[in-house]
Amino acid sequence: MILSILKNIFFLLFFILFTDIELISQERCGTVQVTKDREIQYPKYKKKRKNVNKETNIWIKKNYINKSIITIPVVVHVVWSNSNQNISDAQIETQINVLNQDYRRNNIDQINTPGVWQSIAADCEIEFCLAKIDPNGQESTGINRVQTNHGSFGMDNDIHTSSLGGADDWPNENYLNIWVCDLEPGLLGYATPPSNWIGDGDGVVIGYKYFGTIGTVQAPYNKGRTTTHEIGHWLNLNHVWGDSWGSNGCNADDNVSDTPNQEEENYNCPGFPHNAAACNTSYGDMFMNYMDYTNDACMNLFTEGQKERMLAAITQYRPNMLNHNLCNSHTNVSEILINEKKLIKIIDFLGKELNMNTSNKNCIYIYNDGSAEKKIILK
Repeated sequence: MILSILKNIFFLLFFILFTDIELISQERCGTVQVTKDREIQYPKYKKKRKNVNKETNIWIKKNYINKSIITIPVVVHVVWSNSNQNISDAQIETQINVLNQDYRRNNIDQINTPGVWQSIAADCEIEFCLAKIDPNGQESTGINRVQTNHGSFGMDNDIHTSSLGGADDWPNENYLNIWVCDLEPGLLGYATPPSNWIGDGDGVVIGYKYFGTIGTVQAPYNKGRTTTHEIGHWLNLNHVWGDSWGSNGCNADDNVSDTPNQEEENYNCPGFPHNAAACNTSYGDMFMNYMDYTNDACMNLFTEGQKERMLAAITQYRPNMLNHNLCNSHTNVSEILINEKKLIKIIDFLGKELNMNTSNKNCIYIYNDGSAEKKIILK
């Protein structure tokens, strides 16, 4: 009798232990769940998300070429309730540095990419800066600190709503909003994938223990790759196993042709090749891809196919990132607010205003952005 009871207790503890591990693993990145929640909350978002893959594939076929470097302006909202959560400017700067290294393939650990995939490892030609201009046209550090009485945050609206203890987002058509806060146990971060309808709360949320490379970060997520991963989602990348949690096996699809089929996520730091006999792949899982779940130190590449998908996302769904002055500290407010340069008057060299139809004159054109040009009018 006692032996039977002990066996039952052991079985129950075994079940609870491994059930909790599985739940935690599934919550590590909350993007899939957040996307589902947003589709319920915002029917228009769900409708627009249905079209994204088709629109993306069409854009890549018709429009994709390597373009000049795209720089994305970032605002980091540090939402804190104690000094440990109020991470330093230096810690934030290390995260921006990691993003620029990873998305430009200047990361020192690129040498760890297996030789069979070196040729498709991409310089994504995407860079990031802390915004130098805020939404009101004033100079900014790109860091917004908000003290809160809120406990740990989950995957609801609280973090991006000041009245609920979070921080309101800056206009998300112009900025990448990143919230850094205390997240619930097991959750490292999440993001909102794009569509033609963005909505409130668009951006990336990261736990303060996993942001940057110094300060409060905790191994094995202390190399800044959680943010690299979540921004990948924000730019319309799926997990490399296709977000199906193994339910579709090798038939799952991440919508990228040059990432090998993969049945499920990987953890820790596998050796290469890993699962080489699975899914009819030649070299197994691309577990070192930023869109898998391995340790930060084991991640080191995006592929050319993932690059195409991200550039399509920026061009179609986040076009304001293509042309802005928000990374320039010397930018005049008028440079941001005036989209079209217009002639407002013509004067001669003595300052006398001339008729717009003036001919055969040396004169000066005055524009609405404060600039001027010397011209000779001959008619």
